[in-house]
Amino acid sequence: MVQPSNVTTLSSTLISSSDDNTFDGVIDSSSHSKPPSSSSKRTRGRPAGSKNKQKLAIVIDQNHEHVQKPILIQIPINSDVIETLTQFVCDHQISIAVQSASGSILNATLRDDQSEISTFIVHGPFTLASFTGPCIYNNYSTTSLSSNLDYFLNISFCSNLDQSFVGVVGGKVIAGDDVVVTATTFKNS
Repeated sequence: MVQPSNVTTLSSTLISSSDDNTFDGVIDSSSHSKPPSSSSKRTRGRPAGSKNKQKLAIVIDQNHEHVQKPILIQIPINSDVIETLTQFVCDHQISIAVQSASGSILNATLRDDQSEISTFIVHGPFTLASFTGPCIYNNYSTTSLSSNLDYFLNISFCSNLDQSFVGVVGGKVIAGDDVVVTATTFKNS
């Protein structure tokens, strides 16, 4: 409990004042000196001498020959997906990076893991799950069109019978319905 002798009321606190109605011990904010300025508004933006300089805009030339462009290639029923991609790359003399594919295939020729030469054919129909890899156009080769192209395409697909296959394409991949390949084009330097 608080004793009445410890409580000081406001009426007992004296504030001394002078004849000009200013209080002693109170500092008037207008008495502080201010630097002279032409306007009372605060400046905005980056302060002079700041190391936080404005950054220049970066302009990307869309007509540059090395710009990557996304494309979709639709491959019709009973066509070879690999042959269609090879023909596209050679006709346009560009390289592509295959990102994905959708659709179904009738059969696929896969490369054996143990040997780069031996291949085997898997007969379907199958649904494409994944199809990725580069098709690199070699513009320095002067021999046949097929030697102008290097590709390393990974494929995975599954059947309706709970079978799934994953491998490296070693030959033909025949489209069962319209196969749509998503890729990015680029030119070699």
